[in-house]
Amino acid sequence: MSKQTAVEWLEDQIFASTKFIDIDLFQAIEQAKAMEKEQHGNTWDAAIQAHEDRGHVLARSYCDFDDYFNETYGGDND
Repeated sequence: MSKQTAVEWLEDQIFASTKFIDIDLFQAIEQAKAMEKEQHGNTWDAAIQAHEDRGHVLARSYCDFDDYFNETYGGDND
């Protein structure tokens, strides 16, 4: 069994409580999934770049995810 993303969980919650599917809502969910996938890719790329920028020294490559998230997405993930 694979894990759900936050957007997939939200989709399940919406459709579990809704007896009809609004095509605009469905399209919005699909767009959110695409955005989420892109964001994960960007985070992955940033981690690889940080590792390269630090001379491939693993001990120096760790960065604070909360700082990265807040700087990139302008929010507080708490």
